[in-house]
Amino acid sequence: MLTTMNHWWDTGKVNAAFMENVVRDELKRIFAAMEARRVLSIVGPRRTGKSTLLYQVIDQLLKAGTDPAHIVLFNGDSPLFAGGAETISSIVDTYIDGKLHKPIIEMNTRIYIFIDEIHFLKGWQTYVKSIYDLNPNVKFIISGSSSIQMFLGARESLLGRITDINVLPFCFDQFLRFYGLFKKTFHYDRYAEVMPVGSLFDDPAAYYHHLETKKAELSFLELALNEGVRSFLLNGGYPEFFKTDNILYWQKILTEDIIDKGLYRDIVTFYRVTNPLILERLLYLVAANSGGEFAYAGLGGTIGIDTTTASTYINYLSQAHLVTVLENYSPNAVKVVRKNKKIYVSDNGIRNAIIRNDTPDSRDEGFLAESACVQMARAYCEDKLFGLYFWRDKQTEVDIIIDKKTHLLPVEVKYRNKIEDKDLDGLYDFMKKYDAKTGIVITKNVLKKEGGIYFVPLRLAKAGAFPNI
Repeated sequence: MLTTMNHWWDTGKVNAAFMENVVRDELKRIFAAMEARRVLSIVGPRRTGKSTLLYQVIDQLLKAGTDPAHIVLFNGDSPLFAGGAETISSIVDTYIDGKLHKPIIEMNTRIYIFIDEIHFLKGWQTYVKSIYDLNPNVKFIISGSSSIQMFLGARESLLGRITDINVLPFCFDQFLRFYGLFKKTFHYDRYAEVMPVGSLFDDPAAYYHHLETKKAELSFLELALNEGVRSFLLNGGYPEFFKTDNILYWQKILTEDIIDKGLYRDIVTFYRVTNPLILERLLYLVAANSGGEFAYAGLGGTIGIDTTTASTYINYLSQAHLVTVLENYSPNAVKVVRKNKKIYVSDNGIRNAIIRNDTPDSRDEGFLAESACVQMARAYCEDKLFGLYFWRDKQTEVDIIIDKKTHLLPVEVKYRNKIEDKDLDGLYDFMKKYDAKTGIVITKNVLKKEGGIYFVPLRLAKAGAFPNI
């Protein structure tokens, strides 16, 4: 079984069938962490391409001259482990005896152990910790379908020994790389050449001024970029979308393979949820009102559960990256906890599949654009350990607040062509109250600057830097 799974032992290369022609941004981050000794964990919801990333890392290692025999991969969800007959220890011992022919401690070169879907293996933390502590030449690269399973009890045992890389559904700029490959009408390389290198949220002023200088070049891409936005708002950010052009079939895949399995195999199994139908109803309620304000008591009352259960179940869905919860910003932590939350389904494709929405109208596009921007901000904040909130004070609000620790960055989403001053009352109020010098308005087509507020079309908004691979 190990020989079949590790075909590079015989061929010296990764079978092309396990690879993609384009790579996620996270591959660059993975390689930046490869030299360090720490365990590298690749974590995210199912079907976001984590297994493909593992094969791409192995491919890069082989091309860099790593001995194929020094790379081993196995899957925790394999029939090998059914019934508990095999353990990580027995699999690694089989690898050592059959391939290395001497103990790892005696190796004078690095050994790479890849374990996909590691969360299915009981006691994996203890074994990984023991090997890590005794064998400085071993590099573990592990993956799991979501943070809920990956780190049940792992944080304490692997404290100071593990680095996490989240692999979430694509943000829009990541989506475009795959869109450019599979939809030949869009030239991604040309887009990357004229766009700012970094994120809109890093330095909005510099980002805006770059767009202004490249306005003529970007105008030639406007039609294709707008088509990409419409596709992204409808289909979401799961890579598998690009293997089908049928929206109804795609929504069926999302419902059966990601929503149902994400709920029933992941959350229900690992948290021992006794009434999974309640969890499902809660997700559907959030989807029907994605981006709305909720109190946990109100959520619970709607579906017949108490406040504590509603809060716990929403936390499960958030841990599994199925929903995103925004607290109402306040410098007073007690007020933050007490105020209503905003809850979004974390991927527009999933949201649309749940409510059977295959033709969003212009009003719905506004909600979807707001959700897309929230996910863009979430990816940015998780990477940099920043806080992410919304803000409401009486009758005014701001969709997104990024707490950069040194200052606050408010972001308002107005996915329309005409934006009046009254539409930005919340943004003005927040900037005045908290002395924020800079604000962002994400629009449909408007690109302009008014004082410290920068208006940027969604099609030109990026969450992160372009990968350099």
